Amino acid sequence: MENYIWYIIIGGIALIGIIIFIATSGKRRRNKAYAMIQSDYGRVPDREYTEEELLKIRSYFDLVHSEDRFAVDDITWHDLHMDEIYVTMNATYSSVGEEELYRILREPSFDAAELSERDRVIRYFQDHPAERTALQYEYARIGRTRKVSLAEYLNRFRNLNLKSDWYHLLPILLIVLSVALCFFNVMFGILAVLVTIIANLYSYYKIKAQVEPWYVSLSAMAYLVNAAYKISRESVPELEQYYEKLRKETKPVMSLRRDLKWLGEGGKGVLSMTITEILMDYFRMMTHFDFIKFNHMVRSVQKNEEHILEIMHTLGFLEAMISVASFRELLPFYTVGEFDHEKAHLELHDGYHTMVRNPVANSITVSRPVLLTGSNASGKSTFLRMTALAVLLGETVSTVPAHSLKASFFRVFSSMALSDDLQKGESYFVVEIKSLKRIMDALPGDVPVLSFVDEVLRGTNTVERISASSEILRKFAETGSLIFAATHDIELTGLLEPWYENYHFEEQVDGNEVKFDYVLRPGKATTRNAIKLLGMMGYEEGVIQKAEETAERFVREGKWTLS
Repeated sequence: MENYIWYIIIGGIALIGIIIFIATSGKRRRNKAYAMIQSDYGRVPDREYTEEELLKIRSYFDLVHSEDRFAVDDITWHDLHMDEIYVTMNATYSSVGEEELYRILREPSFDAAELSERDRVIRYFQDHPAERTALQYEYARIGRTRKVSLAEYLNRFRNLNLKSDWYHLLPILLIVLSVALCFFNVMFGILAVLVTIIANLYSYYKIKAQVEPWYVSLSAMAYLVNAAYKISRESVPELEQYYEKLRKETKPVMSLRRDLKWLGEGGKGVLSMTITEILMDYFRMMTHFDFIKFNHMVRSVQKNEEHILEIMHTLGFLEAMISVASFRELLPFYTVGEFDHEKAHLELHDGYHTMVRNPVANSITVSRPVLLTGSNASGKSTFLRMTALAVLLGETVSTVPAHSLKASFFRVFSSMALSDDLQKGESYFVVEIKSLKRIMDALPGDVPVLSFVDEVLRGTNTVERISASSEILRKFAETGSLIFAATHDIELTGLLEPWYENYHFEEQVDGNEVKFDYVLRPGKATTRNAIKLLGMMGYEEGVIQKAEETAERFVREGKWTLS
């Protein structure tokens, strides 16, 4: 008897332990997630992207972008290596966050108040780690879609044709009639019930195969609405305007949260289902009730697309700003940037490129276009990209890698990393002149253009290059825009001196070593170390001497002759 008592006591203790373990498992998972989120903050995200993922992320921008709003075009995005910048900055945990961050980087804002508000929200997240982590936890619960973006899910519902609800009510009616028949004729009633069950099962699985792929899309929409509802219930005065918007936009689509449970959990095996889930599964098979709810949810999504887009935008904006707050922790220093709508001007102090290891900071103050000269690898292209990024990041995420930036609002264009287009059969020169033409077509405008061109018209001969590029560059200058053009053609520095300011980079040849300090200097390049490099590479002294004499003669006489 005493043994039974001990068994009961031990069993009771074990049962209590199991209950406590189950009750606290959620808290442990939450604490583990919090620890991961806190450790990730302020670090370069450890995530690899496929080309398919980047295209998926972009799809939201393609869906919501309006043609009347300026966007960074594909050439400029590619030239500035913006995918790499985005990947470094993207510390989000959800699809809405990463898609909105991408959209923000593609669509500069020319509204100082809007940029100031972004900075305010970013600073709030920088200064409130507890609130930031709690919000990130909710985004982690939303998660990321795999192959299809939330925007594409939403887009797919637009033209989805649904069967009438009456079509799905017929199985319920047949069940009721066959059961009622049992009261009048048991044998025929039972036969009718069996036939109805078989017919309902057959039609159920036939329809289920057609609509089940849409269940994933609806689940994603429902999880989004549920997260917006939960987040908006919090009391955060600094974010109240966003939470109020979420409360407003979720009201018309709250039924998505309630109706989702009727769809069941696709892909879940029978052995892992509870008794309640199994019974509900049979109920759905017999009545097709989940198809009725499916219709209701789809109509709600189609009717309330604008509300769902606003939820995506608002939720995405908040997480995108958290991501920028984390990005700021990676930078040695940064500024917000001061922008105005005055005549084109730019004043950048100690700007540096975020993707360059041990970068050299440079400063420049200009209100006229710039010609940049210097040898290969001296720092011209990096400087062009750095300056473009300083303006672009200031106009998007209010975070400029520099000590200060004062500038006009600019539409940023570039023509730098071009190549032959083999598919179209276009040579490098054709691709280049098309690239420059697209910038020229943007002139003038309400917002001035800031453009960056690396090696103007490098795809043609010297005579035509200098004559054509001088006229093109003069045209840019006469429109009142700012252009930074790198060139090896020293002749351009003299021809364009009335319109352009000259800056250059230098290198030093020390024995058999070339040293670059990557410091921007005023004026045109004067060194001719390229010829000295021939000697370092083992060319005969006679070749080097002749080259030096030919160069000196050109500088003195203004024409090329060989001795």
